[in-house]
Amino acid sequence: MTTFASNTTDEIVLTIPSAPGFDRVAHLVLSGIAVRLNLTIENLEDLQLALDSLLDAAANGELTVTLAVEDGEMTARVGPIASRVLDELEAEDGETLGRRRVLESTVDDVHVDGDSVRLTKKVTIVGG
Repeated sequence: MTTFASNTTDEIVLTIPSAPGFDRVAHLVLSGIAVRLNLTIENLEDLQLALDSLLDAAANGELTVTLAVEDGEMTARVGPIASRVLDELEAEDGETLGRRRVLESTVDDVHVDGDSVRLTKKVTIVGG
């Protein structure tokens, strides 16, 4: 059983096929973490939008999503991402309407790391 506490880092790693319908599994896991941590609905919606913008960008037949929470931040690492999408993320300035702008409007940090993208979002725990 995974326990999230303010002074520890636990990770959930989910590998899913990059086929239609499996994005719902990633949403289910993310929603489960949000409920367990009592995150605000705004945080959950932002994280879901950011995740959605990457779930269709798999480099091969599967995608791995790693979710971690530590010190008030949720980090999602998604990959492997197709090289054309990584190039697009690196080239965009965030001012034009594109994938990077969607990501930057929903999470606090977007970082291309090899063949993966790391998203970081400061999260608010309701009643915390």
